[in-house]
Amino acid sequence: MPTSSGISPFAHTAPYYDRFRAPYAQAAIDFIVERYSLTKDMRALDLGCGPGTIAIPLSYAVGEVVAVDPDADMIAQGRWLAESRGRQNVHWLLSRAESISLGAGPFQVATIGQAFHWMDRDEVLQKLAILIADGGGLALVNPGKRRPQESWEPVADQIVAKFLGPRTRHPKSNPQEPEHEPALVRSEWFSTFTSHEFPSTITRDINSIIGCVYSISSSARPLFGDNAKAFETELIKALLSLNPAGCFNEHVETEVVIAPKRAR
Repeated sequence: MPTSSGISPFAHTAPYYDRFRAPYAQAAIDFIVERYSLTKDMRALDLGCGPGTIAIPLSYAVGEVVAVDPDADMIAQGRWLAESRGRQNVHWLLSRAESISLGAGPFQVATIGQAFHWMDRDEVLQKLAILIADGGGLALVNPGKRRPQESWEPVADQIVAKFLGPRTRHPKSNPQEPEHEPALVRSEWFSTFTSHEFPSTITRDINSIIGCVYSISSSARPLFGDNAKAFETELIKALLSLNPAGCFNEHVETEVVIAPKRAR
């Protein structure tokens, strides 16, 4: 497993992110490919790519994916995962989305998976209007708004709060504008959009739940310090009291917002 330096809100979460975050529904990725008619002679841009959660599966449909993230550990993890899966057409760029060169395009599609809230959305949309080719567009991928909270989540949240105090998952996001739609409406180029939901179900064991907790920036394992083992012990006990078998079905809604670039 690779390691690298770099300080960000997601420091130390990269090894847990790909393994334990609920994956996006494959049907959602397939929908993006179909909606934008992606082929091997096209390029895709994935902003806030993390360890390649979208970039790697998207690489099977296009000739090249440029995957951009400001976190060095995420880039290193993504590069390692891509190489282990034989994906040589993903190019990794350590950068903020706002800093990407306007000469990097053109791209048929730009994807942003659960990261738009970290960005200056208006600035990014202005850049994407230049980077995305005519006939292409943007796809925002997020956990669906109708996703039910699983029985293990409030229990885990309570125990995390006991050890770390009240936490917010996205302390550096845009609290004054939590939804993405207003930025799209303001945009000259992406103001017409549609939302689509794709349900899927995964099964988690206790190890997966602990890993999921550690994949979140506000509950990364180093934040627990010497209390990490005590936290895990208490969480395991609480989870087994909920389900002695230690297995939990998780119903995941993947939301895809499709925003085609307006024709010039």
